[in-house]
Amino acid sequence: MSGTDYLQIWYRAQISIALFCVLVIGGWEIYHQLPYVGWLAVMALVLIFAWLDEGLDLPPWLTAINRWLQCIVQPIILIVVWSIMTREIIVRLQLPARGVMVITMAYFIVMFAPMAGIVGGKLKTSVARILYPAWWFVIVVTLVGSIYPAKFTGPRTFALILTTGALGAVAFFLMIVASMRAWHLSWPGINPKFGRGFSWLSLIILLGLGCLFIFINSFSNGNRWSNILTSYDLHLPYATREYLLTAFEAGVAEETLCRFAFLGVLLSVFRNSRNQALWAILVSSFLFGLLHFGNALVQPFMITLLQAISAMALGLYFAVVYLYTGQLWLSMLMHFLLDWLAFSASGSVVMTGSPTIVDWYLLTVEVLFFGGVTAWMMFGDRRQVIDRHARRFAGDEQRFNFRLDF
Repeated sequence: MSGTDYLQIWYRAQISIALFCVLVIGGWEIYHQLPYVGWLAVMALVLIFAWLDEGLDLPPWLTAINRWLQCIVQPIILIVVWSIMTREIIVRLQLPARGVMVITMAYFIVMFAPMAGIVGGKLKTSVARILYPAWWFVIVVTLVGSIYPAKFTGPRTFALILTTGALGAVAFFLMIVASMRAWHLSWPGINPKFGRGFSWLSLIILLGLGCLFIFINSFSNGNRWSNILTSYDLHLPYATREYLLTAFEAGVAEETLCRFAFLGVLLSVFRNSRNQALWAILVSSFLFGLLHFGNALVQPFMITLLQAISAMALGLYFAVVYLYTGQLWLSMLMHFLLDWLAFSASGSVVMTGSPTIVDWYLLTVEVLFFGGVTAWMMFGDRRQVIDRHARRFAGDEQRFNFRLDF
């Protein structure tokens, strides 16, 4: 049996258990005349549809509808069932919250992989492979912290892991690993394979320029053009666990979405283009910027616009780091450091106020800076290394479908 076969067994078992839990919860709701029976009935129908599709030969059009339905709804169902059952175990059975949470949080991390690998793995179009990871990002990373009452989580650290999205970020990473493996696309590892043309000097310069920007962005307290690069405050007065975990969520989840998923899919889209890597870098960075417009829900639009453009420029840099080294963890680390230091220095995860002329001036410098770094990396031996990793991430030079025989 292949790894996919075992994943399918896991998927079917998980659907069955989730359906059983939905029926038990529904029975409880009916008995106590609670108002959520209708929603639970819809969840049960979706899970029954998923089970029938796995066990029967349905018409192609019905299979396609089910695939879309499961990709949209099943992650929500799994989170709802997981949170309700965890809460009921703690409240009704009076088991220690700490132990229950450790077990359920551990399973939450791997809970979405079967669905992503089996159902999401059947998505064929590039548009679907862009849209669904974005949807999963919203649901898996953010929803669990919204629907799970903090008073049931036990220690405060557990509540922070949930509400900051840190737990969801790890789950989302494994979810995308399963789907990208099924699509035969990106498969970055922790064993660098730099090959011919790689230069440690180029890597040091690349990372050094990024660290320079992170330092200036975090510690500069100048308020005029003349002192923006000369005035610094090296204190981190707000270095809390909440900001640490929030930065972890951003580094892991956003890099997983935009560099691992988006960039990997786009490298496949542009695989026949002479400028495969460049086009993929540009489009994925644009999508990374668009992602930040969601912050307009909690901060002023103009400051969000400035943040989104800044994110597009940073997206160029993170993509180049990823493609030159072939190491996703490195772009995650750079992203984490950028956010954690900024949060810890400013005391906020959102931007406030209105952008000034100095802000727009600095944004222009930032765009030119990271645009120049990207252009520099796209020439000579550096381009050769990037193109080689681009071909590997597009699935041209990877092996899949391991087998486990007994």
